[in-house]
Amino acid sequence: MDVYDQASAREEADRAIALAEQTRRANAGRAEVSAMHCGMCGERIPVARQRALPGVQTCVDCQTDIERGMN
Repeated sequence: MDVYDQASAREEADRAIALAEQTRRANAGRAEVSAMHCGMCGERIPVARQRALPGVQTCVDCQTDIERGMN
């Protein structure tokens, strides 16, 4: 396994952990309050996203950048 494979595997594991944590919070009934505006870019977060991911703090674009390691 080369360094790129290791980095890819680590990124995949980190993403799985983050998604599991969001699911755990949502299912625990004590989810955080979702932000109305993205904490990174300030764009409005759609209500559907707020309901789907209780406690969400970023818009789809910024969250994608975070998961890709671009922020």
